[in-house]
Amino acid sequence: MPYTQVNNLDFADIKTALKEYMRAETEFTDYDFEGSVISQLIDVLAYNTYYTAFNANMVVNELFLDSSTLRDNVVALAKQLGYAPKSITSPKAGVDLQLFFPNNAPSNVILKRGGGFVTNYDGSLYQYVVKEDYKQPVVNGTATFEDLPIYEGTLITTKTLVDTSLKNQRFIIENNGADTSTLTVKVFENANSTAETIFEKAENILEVGADDTVYFISEIEDERYELFFGDGILGKKLGNQNIVEISYVATNGPATNGANNFIFNGSVVDGDGNSLGVPFSVSDLTTTSAASGGATIESVSKIKYNAPKYFGSQNRAVTSNDYSAIVRKIYPSISDIIVFGGEDQEPPAYGKVFISVKPSEAASLSTFTKNQLKTELKKYTVASIRPEFVDPSILYVELNTDVYFDSTKTQLLSTDIASKVSSAVQNYLTTSGTEKFNGKFRYSKFVGVIDSSERAINSNDTTVTMRKDFIAQINASTYYEICYKNAFLKDCDDPVVSSTGMTVFEHPTYTSYLEDRSGKLVLYRLDSITGDKIVLNDSVGDVNYDTGEIKIYDFTILKGSFTDNRIELRVKPANKDIEVKREMYLSVDVSNSKFVAYKE
Repeated sequence: MPYTQVNNLDFADIKTALKEYMRAETEFTDYDFEGSVISQLIDVLAYNTYYTAFNANMVVNELFLDSSTLRDNVVALAKQLGYAPKSITSPKAGVDLQLFFPNNAPSNVILKRGGGFVTNYDGSLYQYVVKEDYKQPVVNGTATFEDLPIYEGTLITTKTLVDTSLKNQRFIIENNGADTSTLTVKVFENANSTAETIFEKAENILEVGADDTVYFISEIEDERYELFFGDGILGKKLGNQNIVEISYVATNGPATNGANNFIFNGSVVDGDGNSLGVPFSVSDLTTTSAASGGATIESVSKIKYNAPKYFGSQNRAVTSNDYSAIVRKIYPSISDIIVFGGEDQEPPAYGKVFISVKPSEAASLSTFTKNQLKTELKKYTVASIRPEFVDPSILYVELNTDVYFDSTKTQLLSTDIASKVSSAVQNYLTTSGTEKFNGKFRYSKFVGVIDSSERAINSNDTTVTMRKDFIAQINASTYYEICYKNAFLKDCDDPVVSSTGMTVFEHPTYTSYLEDRSGKLVLYRLDSITGDKIVLNDSVGDVNYDTGEIKIYDFTILKGSFTDNRIELRVKPANKDIEVKREMYLSVDVSNSKFVAYKE
């Protein structure tokens, strides 16, 4: 009897195996398996075997975190590692608010939770709320609220009566837009009670006692979340007729990351909670931190990546991998993160660990977010170690590509070819892992991606430029040191360093620029008629071509190139392959790259 592969997932192979098996049996030696009715029966058997094998294979795959694909199963497997996936996250901003009372001002006012601010972002209106009451005194007719944390979304509150006669009473957050990091859980003795008990999220089951007022949270089906309470052994048990009040912000996720203009539309009452009987106006509203941190619900791929790392940290931050896993857990809107010890610094900073985070939607973390992360990390860090957040130093790589294609092989226009090249490069960046800390730009890889983006392309000529941006310290004589950590091109007739325009104190009537000449940094302007370069200062800094460093000495800038007073410094690299280390983050700037296609 021939050997039959019971794990085969190919219909044709299964059918062939069945025929071979039957041909080996004496009862079927004279059958025409191709032309007789039995061929149809073999098809049925093969299909049945195929579907059974396929379903069995899929079921087995769903039993393991690495091979599982269904979200509910991935979440369940992550739960076994003590990992709760992050919900959708609301963008958070910080504002300073001043309310002016022209007459008969109360002694104190309360800014009520659930209201607050509105912003117009990308042509749509979004509500931002405060998730708790804020009380401030009125001094000289003015109430000042400093650095108010506001969250995008709607504050939702639900109340549930505890009924111990129910065998399986569930506390489910039905809104799948709920940001679980904004949860506030209060328990009242009964419907008439005003005394509340705050329940906190349990972070470490080993530290939960029988009377601890904690809750547990878990993701369930349809990207919803369910709360669990103690049983009298692990956490305090709820009593019959208790009222459970759950408040949270239902958000749109990352849609308003970057919003920084807000209008006040909140509710204000006096210090006793009564309605105000006097008019007031907003005398000042300043954004201290633009909205950031908004993120979609943690994806399946991120859960599969983060859960084992978080489990490995064992709920404490000791190694660099521990810090990385915990920060990703606390703040999911991360493009990449790198952690290194202070002992590796020059000079060494013992007792510190440095964390550099590249957010998904920004160049760096806001001060508001850094302070929040520091507070959260205190739960996990060793007492003698102090975490410090450092902004990533972003090294941009720009491409200037001329593509040559055979017009007889395609009906696409030159602009269409250029667009396809740009899209191919962007798609490669999405999947290759080039853009990250310790990232590597491989020139040959990108040239190959460009050539293969369209069959009509014969060749391409691509040059590479490195760029770093720095924010000018306005009206201050400042020393700047810009490090690329990649060698510059030497012995070149043309300038290797170039900058965008700026206005300087010594020559305020001109737009000035920077370039290198024989290792010196030169300040110049352009002649308005001839376009010639006129040197204003032949030594405003030094250029070290070998180490890839630019130093600018005692330079007073009045205005930068852009509204944020940013200045871009571009250099020609000595090598077309570019690498970064430590807190330097590699980013290929496709939007500032040039792709031009020519017919051959």
